[in-house]
Amino acid sequence: MTQTPAELEQRHQAFIHTYNTTAHQGLLKDRRVPPIPVAVLGTAKGRVCPQDELAHVFSQGLFPRTTNRHGCVTLHSYHFYVEAGLPQTQVLLWVSGEHLRAAFENVVLAEYHCRYDWRDHQVKDIHGGVFYPTRFVSSQGTLIPLTPKESLVVYRPKSRRRRSPRLATMPQLLLFEIVPTG
Repeated sequence: MTQTPAELEQRHQAFIHTYNTTAHQGLLKDRRVPPIPVAVLGTAKGRVCPQDELAHVFSQGLFPRTTNRHGCVTLHSYHFYVEAGLPQTQVLLWVSGEHLRAAFENVVLAEYHCRYDWRDHQVKDIHGGVFYPTRFVSSQGTLIPLTPKESLVVYRPKSRRRRSPRLATMPQLLLFEIVPTG
């Protein structure tokens, strides 16, 4: 409903003012008098954190990745779909709670359930993809659109052992032979 960031900020401030000065349903149920958030919270404001501190705290769950030509990315040995309309594009993967979100230009493209070990800083499981309609949809379209049940997450464990060199290479056998019939 706005055209510029300044208008957005004005609308947001108006919303906050209206919210804080209007009776709140939850406070009505609690029989608070008055049931207005600003009266209940008083002058409590929270604390303001420096931008670099916030970036450090939240950076542990942020992972920039580049999609392949099919719109898939890899994160900690898990390979999964994000958006086919953004081939070879850097997207941001964001882990929050049990959710893994893929975003581009502040637009959420896909969301998965995940288990993230904050001690090891590793994803332990990704499943259940949800794909959102966005303006980045491929102009070619898809023959069969993906659904959450059809989303496929492939786990590719890292190989710990080195492959031994092959001693002798065998020639490829033909599956069938083409014979001139003329």
